[in-house]
Amino acid sequence: TWGDSAFPSAGLVGCPLAAWLYWVFLAPGAFCEVVFTTAAAMVLNPVLKKLVDKKVVLASGSPRRQEILNNAGLQFEVVPSWFKETLEKSTFSAPYQYAVETAKQKALEVANRMHVKHLQTPDIVIGADTVVTIEEEILEKPMDKQDAYKMLSRLSGKEHSVVTGVAIVHCGSKDDYLDTEVTEFFEETKVKFAELSEELLWEYIHSGEPMDKAGGYGIQALGGMLVEYVHGDFLNVVGFPLNHFCKKLGELYYPPSKHTIHHIKYDSIPSVETFEILSDGDCDSSDSTKMEDAKRLTNGGLVELGKCKEINCSYKIPMEIQNGIPRNVTQCLSKLTHLLDGFKGSKVLFVACKLKIFDLLKDRSTMTTEDAANQLNTSLRGTERLLDACASLGLLEKNHQGHVLF
Repeated sequence: TWGDSAFPSAGLVGCPLAAWLYWVFLAPGAFCEVVFTTAAAMVLNPVLKKLVDKKVVLASGSPRRQEILNNAGLQFEVVPSWFKETLEKSTFSAPYQYAVETAKQKALEVANRMHVKHLQTPDIVIGADTVVTIEEEILEKPMDKQDAYKMLSRLSGKEHSVVTGVAIVHCGSKDDYLDTEVTEFFEETKVKFAELSEELLWEYIHSGEPMDKAGGYGIQALGGMLVEYVHGDFLNVVGFPLNHFCKKLGELYYPPSKHTIHHIKYDSIPSVETFEILSDGDCDSSDSTKMEDAKRLTNGGLVELGKCKEINCSYKIPMEIQNGIPRNVTQCLSKLTHLLDGFKGSKVLFVACKLKIFDLLKDRSTMTTEDAANQLNTSLRGTERLLDACASLGLLEKNHQGHVLF
């Protein structure tokens, strides 16, 4: 991001470098291509190897979206969607839902058409839809110059949102039937217009640029002169959130591997590979219920179902169960977050839960560090450091004789 001294007379304070390049060169040229390709290709490169032999289709005729993906090094075929953007906006609770659904319908229309009419089944179809919103209202393309004037006047001096919904449709064919799997996401970027004079407004409107663009402006061209700042992904405002797209492809083709947790005797506080499972058992099912989550808390030693355990720091954890869900669990968790003093506090709390320190102490009023180390099968030094850390967080108390009090 450029500071105030970069271009003080150009109105580009706080403007991303990529945005400045677009505004200077208007239509992206060779120099801009170098800027965008270098950064994006590094992220996409591993995924591109997965897509080399696949038929990738962009369900959009937008030259800007094509250029963004071309510059990233993605090879694809362009098949503009015939889907009519007539979805009833009032049926969606938020603008991003409308954008995502429109993007999905665009991609599915192309996938079905290619499968049925072209007798070709693409491997991947990418659909996208960008909308401009202000005060949760979606701004369409202006119908005429007067409509463009009303639209741009409304944006003048205010911050608005640009939301792009993206759908990645993986296609397959079995027994002549099209099989699809849809991955959706959206990106939101905040844009603020400068205070626009009547003269500037009409000069821009008479250029003809607002007439075919949602919100009545194109940031990559003359419309960039109207913008005071951009917070978020600039390319999202142009028409396609490349960074988010790259990350999503990475998640699809390179999902994170599961880590196996080993019980090792440490001389210091052990690291925690995952904070999701605090007990010794694994929970691989995606259908795990909230009751299992409550049991997991019990295994960690914090609470017992149907009871209320009071900790010395004076926090209470009510665990009345209703329909299998702990009542007021949100309130309890919000209180527990006050115990987490950055990474250190988080690490101490979760390690203590993993080792079931609280289970060990709940039936005994006091315990020495040596006894705790023997019970936990951990080193004396590591156990002492862990118990001292718990005491510093108010989870335990330590008396002058070195006994731990629960």
